Amino acid sequence: MSVLLQSLKVGALTLPNRIIMAPLTRARSGAGRIPNDLMAEYYSQRATAGLILTEATSVTPMGVGYANTPGIWSDEQVAGWKNITSAVVNCQWPLLL
Repeated sequence: MSVLLQSLKVGALTLPNRIIMAPLTRARSGAGRIPNDLMAEYYSQRATAGLILTEATSVTPMGVGYANTPGIWSDEQVAGWKNITSAVVNCQWPLLL
């Protein structure tokens, strides 16, 4: 079996294989930098292959680097990310922000 398809333990996290989707800044969040349904669909479509590292996400308004990238400093943004995690929760793969 290829090493790529072998499981890997990283701290408390056990990955069924070593496939990792790199973070891709897609600039799809809209007003208020709130993650949306389009983003939830994007991640759920990719959630069956391996670990997903999400796109650049600002933790404070001062840390914003690009237009339309998501944030996670407001309650509305957290709710948007919860929608995304709910969309991928049935997959065996973690989603890391």
